[in-house]
Amino acid sequence: MALSNMQKLLLIGNVAERNILIKKLHKLGCAEVVATQKIDKMQSVDFQQDIDENKVKLAKLEFCLQTVKEYKVTAKKLAKEHKIDYSPAKGRGMFAVKPIISYESFEKLQDTQADIFSQIEELKNCKDEIVVLKADRQKQNNLLVSMAPYKNMSVEFSRFKDTKTANVLLGEVKNSNLLLLETIREKGGEYEVFSGDTSSGVAIIIPKDKREDIQETLTDVDFAVCPIEETKTAAQIIEECYRALDEIDKKSDRLVEKIMTYESIREDVMKLYDYLTLEVAKAQSRNNTQVTDATYYLEAWLPQSEAERVDKELTESPLSLAFLIRDPLEGEEVPTLAVNNGVVAPYESVTNMYSVPFYREIDPNPGVAFFFFLMFGMMLSDAGYGLLLMLGAGIILAVRRPPKGQLNLVKIIFMGGISTIIWGFLFGSYFGVSAENLGIWYLFNPIDEPMPFLVISIAVGLIQMFVGMAINMVALIKQGQPIWGVSSAFSWYFLSLGIGGIALASKLGNWAKILGIVFLVLGLLLLMLSGTFGKKGAKKVSGAFSALYGIINFFSDLMSYTRIFGLGLATGVIAMVFNEIAKIMYGMLPKVLGVVAVIAICIIGHSFNVAINSLGAYVHNSRLQFVEYFGKFYTGGGQSFAPLGSEMKYYSIGTPNPPKTKKSKA
Repeated sequence: MALSNMQKLLLIGNVAERNILIKKLHKLGCAEVVATQKIDKMQSVDFQQDIDENKVKLAKLEFCLQTVKEYKVTAKKLAKEHKIDYSPAKGRGMFAVKPIISYESFEKLQDTQADIFSQIEELKNCKDEIVVLKADRQKQNNLLVSMAPYKNMSVEFSRFKDTKTANVLLGEVKNSNLLLLETIREKGGEYEVFSGDTSSGVAIIIPKDKREDIQETLTDVDFAVCPIEETKTAAQIIEECYRALDEIDKKSDRLVEKIMTYESIREDVMKLYDYLTLEVAKAQSRNNTQVTDATYYLEAWLPQSEAERVDKELTESPLSLAFLIRDPLEGEEVPTLAVNNGVVAPYESVTNMYSVPFYREIDPNPGVAFFFFLMFGMMLSDAGYGLLLMLGAGIILAVRRPPKGQLNLVKIIFMGGISTIIWGFLFGSYFGVSAENLGIWYLFNPIDEPMPFLVISIAVGLIQMFVGMAINMVALIKQGQPIWGVSSAFSWYFLSLGIGGIALASKLGNWAKILGIVFLVLGLLLLMLSGTFGKKGAKKVSGAFSALYGIINFFSDLMSYTRIFGLGLATGVIAMVFNEIAKIMYGMLPKVLGVVAVIAICIIGHSFNVAINSLGAYVHNSRLQFVEYFGKFYTGGGQSFAPLGSEMKYYSIGTPNPPKTKKSKA
């Protein structure tokens, strides 16, 4: 379990065969083509146009997938209302794994492009029509709003015209201002109100010689002139609006129904998406090569374990090429490939959330796996909850059978469930019920005896920090700085032993105090020594004393592990509270209703508790790895090894349903 040793492939060949070679590397699935340095008398060929064209195609495929997904909820609702004929196609589900497609089938996807993009163009037209209909719907709704003040007006809008002697005005006024209109009559005019909900239509007749006198009143009441001059009544226009809206809805429903027919090409779209994604990667690989009129030069990283297979494939290849496989040179940026077993591998996703390991450092994943597993169970600390997590995740894994690298979170939860069962058994907690009440053995109950749990939490944190320091010590020794490595780690070991010896002197005797003081002094001296490394002159002295400040950071980091204690207690207390509420409800209600209430409270309450505290265990556990553990040794900043073919999002290339080989009898 470590980071794989990498080697570099240096290859020169006939430029006419370059694409064939890149396809071969893709099929091998173990080579990451990287950019080469500028070579005299060779030049790069720009394939950016091909990359851009394929990215446009990828955007269209993404549009298809997103559009179908966007209208799926609407289609389900319309189908339920019997407005369209639609049956949802079966999707992959939340915990789906990538289906496998053969390399030969994958290569043939090029032939499907024309048909798929033709259908996507039709889909785009459908969505464009829906957008136009949406605008029309908004227009009709706006017209309905504008008609609301005049809905009780029985005459056509065109009837309101000026005469020789009078101005005839039609408009709307807010209902709160209607009383102010009485001034119009006082000044010689006349008006009629057509009652509306919040605003009302108002028809006003004003003698032309009185217009200026009445204008002030119109301003005071915020009179808004009606711009409509239709030879129709408001009721007729409203009726037409509703008919138009009904027709728009029908057209929109038919378009949604048509859009959902493209759900049938979803898998083909996803296959083509992966195909074009890989074409972009291949074009980028060609961009990374150097060429002359006749030759090309290529560099690629590959795991040392695959070097022999690549050597054999290229040697036996009919292509015109020459190649060399060598170890990395000092200063080269080497990609990182972690090689771990099925237990540790899922936790690589936790490490990579923080940062990919640097190629030349010690693999942190085994340590992360062990401590993440240990702490997850301590933070939940209930055997019943652990059983739920283990069974739930286990069923998903048994049904899906995910390959390495997929459904990592589910695998982590499965192992976290096992850890929770172990700690729940030791702490005697089963869905918040104490083992003492069940007559089952347990080590101690953290709720009744919190101090032992607090001590264990801090002890686990101290061990993890010590392991991180030990890894840092080994790394420094490998770098040729053994004194720095030993002093930086053992200073903290001796300090911890010294403090522990002094603290336990009252129980162990005076010898423990003396030994503790010796370790404490030795630890302080080593700590000051470690602070001098990498400094010159007077800075060595300041470095030695500033290193003592690290004691505060050390204990601050150590206290962070009390969150294990806090989360573990919180889980147990919340579980007990829900049980107590269920017990009270059972005593208050009739027997049948009481049983129903108990079942409902327990299911809802414990489901909430296991969900929220599992999330808390994952988040806080990750935080302890990233800050307290990685802070002691981890470099990070690496780049994940990404061979050709790893870019695929929806499918994996391989042998679908490979035949099972029978074991021969001995």
